[in-house]
Amino acid sequence: MPRVLSVFLVLLLSFPALAAPRRRAVDAPNAPVPDSIVFVASRAADHVELSFAPRLHWENAVYLDGLVLFGEQLNKRNAGSGDRFIERAASIVLNSDDDIANVYWGDGTAFVQAAMDLYRVLPANDPRRAALLATATGPMQFAEHAIRDTPATSLPRDPWWLDGGYGTRFWQDDFYMLVPWLALYGSGRNGLPSNALARNLAYEWIEAYVHDHRTDPALAASSSRRGLLLWDETTGLFQHAPEMIGTTEWFWGRGNGWALVALARASESLDAPYTAGRYEQVMTAGEIRTMLRRSAESLLARRTPDGGWGSFLSNPAECPVAETSATALLTFFLARGINEGWLDRDIYQPVVMRAMTLLLQRVNASGVVTGIQPPGIGPACATIASNDPVINVNYGPGAVLLAASEVLKFSSAP
Repeated sequence: MPRVLSVFLVLLLSFPALAAPRRRAVDAPNAPVPDSIVFVASRAADHVELSFAPRLHWENAVYLDGLVLFGEQLNKRNAGSGDRFIERAASIVLNSDDDIANVYWGDGTAFVQAAMDLYRVLPANDPRRAALLATATGPMQFAEHAIRDTPATSLPRDPWWLDGGYGTRFWQDDFYMLVPWLALYGSGRNGLPSNALARNLAYEWIEAYVHDHRTDPALAASSSRRGLLLWDETTGLFQHAPEMIGTTEWFWGRGNGWALVALARASESLDAPYTAGRYEQVMTAGEIRTMLRRSAESLLARRTPDGGWGSFLSNPAECPVAETSATALLTFFLARGINEGWLDRDIYQPVVMRAMTLLLQRVNASGVVTGIQPPGIGPACATIASNDPVINVNYGPGAVLLAASEVLKFSSAP
């Protein structure tokens, strides 16, 4: 064999071996299989312990709803296998003795999301369903008062957090704390109650936070839109509060997770028109999804190198390691969009699966979820483990359960 030909054959045969390490270095990690998602997420769910007044702490509300949605998916895979998670959530929502009849802040209403999902998944003849609706009485009073009234028009519910009434704070967190359960309560889908007041309030909370209806000194008093409020059309993201409007440096990971999860779920439940007449126009379900698709596109370019999302969406390089609660909420959001058919599966499913792989790696052998940003920080890189005895970060494992519940639907997708 000629010398040149011999050298050529050696190079040809060795090329795949030489190239393999390069391919392995850039390939995404293997996607988790459903059984591994179930195993790890169950371990995280079982590790969580709730403190006093478990319904009134927003940190626990995400966990309670995560239990319900995760248990629902387990039961679809294997009848009865998710009952223990659903029953755990039901026991807490129905049997805790904290004062939910007098709620003075939006965070204290967030547990009703779990109540509405329990109402949806329990059998129609289960007597607990009526009791679950009753838990929403105090939160409904708050939801109506906070978005419609000011100290100038009604007696205040003490404490008013800000001059002009609670609602003038317009924090993006309130999307999650109020909007999805109001939309579910107002929906007639899947045997839900179709409560007209709740549905109209859901429309109003969304409209007042996305678009500016403020007049001085009244709260969201103008019936017509005066521009955008928390929604930043250029970036496709939400500001945390009105004082951030006009800036592009402080888009917060978990805060956008709150808003996007809430709006994705609300868009599924707003199945009847707005009838209250307070606003000349409100966002329809279709308009909400158009907005959410813009958000999803923006998130693609804001991932951290490890495949998740950090606290600082404006500058992913500032927080190069993903933050767990933001990543889990945004994973749920994108997975929900895929499963509901308004996000392209080919584009977004690989992104979701890489993020889910990362989330499973954040659950240690004891079920502790790590890499969670503590409350009260905003777009900053500090994180803390969920076994810190001082800080309640149960929203971290709760968000992981939400993500797991939605990603598990992929295994039965066409």
